[in-house]
Amino acid sequence: MKPTFIPFFLMGISFLSAQTLVINEIESDSPGADDAEFIELYSTTPNTNLDGYVLVLFNGNGDNSYAAYDLDGYSTDANGYFVIGDSGVTGVMEVFSSSSSSNIQNGPDAVALYQANDTDFPNNTPVTTTNLIFAVVYGNNDIDDVGLLSGLGETIQYDEGTGGNGATNSLQRQADVSFKAGAPSPNTINQVLSVSKSKISALHIYPNPVVNTLFIDGLNEDTTVSVFSLTGQLVLRTRTNHSVDVSRLVTGVYLFEITHNGESIQRKLIKH
Repeated sequence: MKPTFIPFFLMGISFLSAQTLVINEIESDSPGADDAEFIELYSTTPNTNLDGYVLVLFNGNGDNSYAAYDLDGYSTDANGYFVIGDSGVTGVMEVFSSSSSSNIQNGPDAVALYQANDTDFPNNTPVTTTNLIFAVVYGNNDIDDVGLLSGLGETIQYDEGTGGNGATNSLQRQADVSFKAGAPSPNTINQVLSVSKSKISALHIYPNPVVNTLFIDGLNEDTTVSVFSLTGQLVLRTRTNHSVDVSRLVTGVYLFEITHNGESIQRKLIKH
């Protein structure tokens, strides 16, 4: 008779394999009149239906929402991209509201993708991880916004101004799920993608079950670690090269994923 944990493990792999929709690029500060700003989503599956998703913009001044864009009726294109932004952005599919207060701000702020509706996020809704799919906290040479980071389960505030003027950069997702600043590239492959590969299949992850700290042996640089509930909710995302503090997770079974330079592994994680 098969052990009872096998179905949970298989369900975890199936879910994580389907977790393909991500925030791929953010241009929050463009030159001049700020009329070339955008947010790009990406899916490894072309023509992905976006019904049931909402993109929420959070203000670092108070850590509350200031805009929510329902994605019902839209889908990614044949290459997997979806761009929401100003009307002049190449290939824009949904245009930001004409209200300047609903356009993307240049930080410290955050963009978050949820499985929800825009009506779930009226203006001034506090940051939350409930039904969160993906989030990016960003700034332009700003001090880290601790409220946004902790409220969205993130540990890094990415700097659009790195390497020069933030108005000429966008933040672009890398193969390890981190973000780097580079020349904006809406609806095309990100220009600063990492190319090196890591051998993560042989990593030693212990102890499991775990109480407080999970250790990862075999990494020689920081990589992205994500923890999902079995219903698909992101409950923790951080970057580490050795250990992860899981003490705040409630007792139960989770899906644990490590992503680094284009490679990913998933494991069932038991929290005691």
